[in-house]
Amino acid sequence: MFKKDYLQLERVQARATKMVKNLSHLSSEAKLAELDFIPLNYMQLRGDLIQTYRIVRSRECALEFADFFELAGTEHLRGHPFKLQMKLVYTDVRLNAFSQRVVGAWNEVPE
Repeated sequence: MFKKDYLQLERVQARATKMVKNLSHLSSEAKLAELDFIPLNYMQLRGDLIQTYRIVRSRECALEFADFFELAGTEHLRGHPFKLQMKLVYTDVRLNAFSQRVVGAWNEVPE
């Protein structure tokens, strides 16, 4: 998703929460929680983790593991045995790519 699309969706969410009269005294985060809206960054992270699971476990996914990730080289890891190796990147474009942005969150998932 492009940043402009992300910002536009956030503006739509903010406008929708302002339309509810009873919640004018609450902060924007509290309004989202009260209306059971899920923050966009959470939805993106959740989708990324689900897609990573499908790629790593080769479930319902036509994408190849080796095209996106490589397993961490050490055997002395805490947590789950599917820790991913963060690749070295030199550009911001590559840093924000799916295969880079999901590694930290994936490695923090408990077993």
